[in-house]
Amino acid sequence: MKIAQSAFQRLPPSLKDRQVAFWFGLSFIAPLYYGLVSFWYATSYTYVVQDDARYHIAWLQRLIDPALFPNDAIADYYHAIQGVGFSTFYRGVAALGIEPLFFAKVLPLLLALVATAYLFWVALLVLPVPICGLLTTLILNQNIWIRDDLISASPRAFVYPLFSAFLYYLLRGKRAGCLVSLGILGSFYPQMALVGVGLLTVRLVRWQGPRPRLSTRSRDYAVWLIAVVMTGATLLLFSHQVAAQAGRLASLAEMKAWPEFQPGGRGGYFGYPKLLFWFDGLSGLRFPLFPPVIWLGAMLPLVVWKVPDYFAKAFPLSDAITHRVSVLGQLFVASVGLFFCAHIIFPTLFLPSRYSFYSMRFVLIIAAGVMLTLVMECWVAWLGEQWLQRGRWSVQETGQIVGSVGLAIAVVIVPAVPQLFLTGQSWQVGTHESLYDHIAQSPKDSLIVSLVREINDNVPAFSERSVLVGREFVLPYHIDFYGEMRQRMRDLVTAQYSPALLEVQAFIEAYGVDLWILAQDFTDVNYLNQQAWLLQSLERRAVTVADEALEAGVEPALVRVIPQCTTFRSERLIVLDAGCIAAVE
Repeated sequence: MKIAQSAFQRLPPSLKDRQVAFWFGLSFIAPLYYGLVSFWYATSYTYVVQDDARYHIAWLQRLIDPALFPNDAIADYYHAIQGVGFSTFYRGVAALGIEPLFFAKVLPLLLALVATAYLFWVALLVLPVPICGLLTTLILNQNIWIRDDLISASPRAFVYPLFSAFLYYLLRGKRAGCLVSLGILGSFYPQMALVGVGLLTVRLVRWQGPRPRLSTRSRDYAVWLIAVVMTGATLLLFSHQVAAQAGRLASLAEMKAWPEFQPGGRGGYFGYPKLLFWFDGLSGLRFPLFPPVIWLGAMLPLVVWKVPDYFAKAFPLSDAITHRVSVLGQLFVASVGLFFCAHIIFPTLFLPSRYSFYSMRFVLIIAAGVMLTLVMECWVAWLGEQWLQRGRWSVQETGQIVGSVGLAIAVVIVPAVPQLFLTGQSWQVGTHESLYDHIAQSPKDSLIVSLVREINDNVPAFSERSVLVGREFVLPYHIDFYGEMRQRMRDLVTAQYSPALLEVQAFIEAYGVDLWILAQDFTDVNYLNQQAWLLQSLERRAVTVADEALEAGVEPALVRVIPQCTTFRSERLIVLDAGCIAAVE
């Protein structure tokens, strides 16, 4: 009973208070549940990998075995676009003998636990009521475990614990902790570090009634200046690192002209209806939609501003909200400001959604935790008052209690259904196990070529072998890298459908191909029309030419070598030994 009563008590946010410590410990149930179920699923198949991990983590396997992915342009590119903090972190994990792909299945739970710990205290700094921390972290975990960012263990997975730490130290006035967490965040995900600088900038403005005034405290400017210099240096080094490896960023004019940036393209950005453009995708604000209770946080400004005054009076506990709640509005302003700035000078600051996607989640998650606490306290107080007056509840009140308890259970239980949140995590389960085993038996420096999307995208993760090109890997943002990928796409399509064996052999020699994987129906007229990743690219012409040749009855040279050069065959796929093809006279 004492613990239940402490739920809505105003207590100092400190572990020294046993009641606060109890609620703090209770908040870890959610990340442990989601994390352990996700880990169980991730280890329940022989071949399973998270979607983003295929191109952010798979290449890191060469930290364990340097013989993997030698001279691999795709692996080098993804190394270049990763922050130094991310690379160093996994390098340290590999130094302990732990494979990155395996550790990536454990890491999300660890990151969620850290994020939960920090955000619990952030919530209590805004509303010093123990249950507020529990409810906030529950909403946090419901939101992050149904998406594919935390579970990917990629750079963006680190945003949740690092930005939570930044907010905590900022609200506590711990300048060293604030700058350290911001610096580490910049080394993992530079765009969110820029949001942190934006937040520090907005906080330099103090409101005295309706009039804004700049801060008069020199230490505020000192922290801001250090953050600007530190984040600016990180961004410059990061940009130089990417440009040196992958070339300059594509210009606005180039992006508008390329089909890759139109709907259906690998970097679809332009051409969407205005509502989708501004609220969804790579260009939109991307407000969180799950769990639905998160939108309760949109009411918090009405309570804080007392507009109308009824909202503040309806929730007696609202007077316990501290002045630190202003950080939510400041974070909203900073992220929206950077979002529009990214649009104005696009693509200099890269994708606008990266400045609002995570910020909006932090704002609404914390606000929803506070509002849910106010609503629950008001409801519990009303029930207690009715009981004290009559010693019982009426039939109508009992019905309301049953309904509210049922709703509360649904709010907690429904998002925790494994079939629901595991689906949102974008796991890729391999359906060609014997093929992946076959490829893994080839030399470590083998190069695999194919137009079969599943094979291209999964071989590096499942068989630890290099691929020539693949839909998941050909990001069209950087000129040099994408130029090479375009050449590979064009050459592969041309060679696969060429009737001249000499042209096929020249392709094999030029790229050092070892295995060539074909779909059983690769000569069907409609086969190429199903390859959207090729059709929605600048290399559509090569696809059109090959398709016209098939329609004209031209037989690809590869058809003639299938009987003698096949090393593996399944119902859907054919694996050819490129060395055998090269030796055919």
